[in-house]
Amino acid sequence: MYAVETYPEALEQVAALPEDALSSYAEMMALLEVAPWSGEAYNRQRPEANMRTHAFGKQGEGVVIYMILEDQRRVVVLRVLWVA
Repeated sequence: MYAVETYPEALEQVAALPEDALSSYAEMMALLEVAPWSGEAYNRQRPEANMRTHAFGKQGEGVVIYMILEDQRRVVVLRVLWVA
């Protein structure tokens, strides 16, 4: 299991999410605790890199950008974007 923390800037972005996105975001955080490597590589030319992205929302309207610190079993959420 990984510890998940969120940068202050990303917390502001989470606070701005529409109400109907919050449950999908909560599910995403639960997924990051157990399977953070399931996300897509942030830089597709470096698929093994620890910077990842993962879509969330009913139709993938949201994106979480995060970094995996494997040696610490920690995930740091850097940005949360919502396009709708």
